[in-house]
Amino acid sequence: MAKPERTADLPEILRFFAPLALTWMLMMFTHTIIGAGLARSANPTISTAAYAIALSLGEIFEAPLVMIRQTGIAFISNHQSFRAVRQVTLTTIAIFMVITSAIAYIPPLTRLVFQDILGVSADLIGAAIMGFRVTMFFPIVSGLRSLYQSIILANKRTAYIPIGVLVRVTFVSLTVYSLMQLNLLAGTLVGAIAIVGAVAAEAIPANYFGRRLLPQTGSDADPILSTRAIWRFYIPLIGSSLFVAMGKPFINAGLTRMADAAISLAAFNIALSLTGMITSPLLNLHQVTMVFGRAKENLPLVRKFAFGVALISSALLFLIAYSPLGVWILTGPFNIPAELLRPVLYAARVLAFFPLLIGWVEYNTGLLLLGQATGLGCEGLTLQLGKRILRLEKAQSRPANS
Repeated sequence: MAKPERTADLPEILRFFAPLALTWMLMMFTHTIIGAGLARSANPTISTAAYAIALSLGEIFEAPLVMIRQTGIAFISNHQSFRAVRQVTLTTIAIFMVITSAIAYIPPLTRLVFQDILGVSADLIGAAIMGFRVTMFFPIVSGLRSLYQSIILANKRTAYIPIGVLVRVTFVSLTVYSLMQLNLLAGTLVGAIAIVGAVAAEAIPANYFGRRLLPQTGSDADPILSTRAIWRFYIPLIGSSLFVAMGKPFINAGLTRMADAAISLAAFNIALSLTGMITSPLLNLHQVTMVFGRAKENLPLVRKFAFGVALISSALLFLIAYSPLGVWILTGPFNIPAELLRPVLYAARVLAFFPLLIGWVEYNTGLLLLGQATGLGCEGLTLQLGKRILRLEKAQSRPANS
């Protein structure tokens, strides 16, 4: 008989969530550091706009590898299952590296993506391609980071995660400051090197702690896990993550076709960086659901927790977007050009509504992942429905109590 999951309380959920929230805020702070560095480059608007294009395109091919974190949480329980998930990870990395290399270095494909699809203007295309030839390595560094972070999360040792992010912040700070002082590279290239190197730096502590926690995640006497089972779980996540990640590049594609393309792109990227520090903790709510939602008694508390975090995040964004605090942040620490101040604030006012939606989506995403129902009405949902029907039939066939 399976051991029932223990009922959790709010302090326990906070102890699990707080390190993750701090981690993601620090991760987004690295984008703020890069943005501040680009704002101090020789041509800040062009550098920021081209970096935004390179980053958003690189993030498309990173997104499926981020889903390895959720896949590892769901499946890794011993050394054998870890090897199976690792095999899936390495295969996915190889596939996406072939695709990114083709886009970066085959001229007809490069022109198709950057000119025809993204509509990058002549004054931005050279710097954007140069930046993408660095961000194209996202699948490698992000895949390896996510693989070992999943082991840490499965063991509820979330206190280890911020250690990697502190390494990340330190690396970005030193890299941006040093390269800007030397003035040897274009601003876009500095940003791309800093962000890819940051993820690689974060992966090193994740590897160290993850390997040491692996023996505690289960017994090698557990059933053998096949890679086919992992692919059935993971492939729908690849599709959904690609779909979501394409949103930002397509927004950029629309902005590149506006009259002031460089200003629009730069302002949108800065607004995302500003609001991202506040909304980033919400992206961990699905992990709270996956870890604590195994006991159905915890779901009402988890749902209230998700709504509470989303409400606080939205309130903070409204304070920044509609008060002098936002102006001070943008003109002080961000040091953005005056031409970008008004469009950045307009974008931040729209983004202030997003936390409530993100919180709802993340909570329900955790429920789907918890049930391994990542397909649209397919195997996972069918299995759950079948179990409910079977329980109903048994109940109906049981004699009534006298």
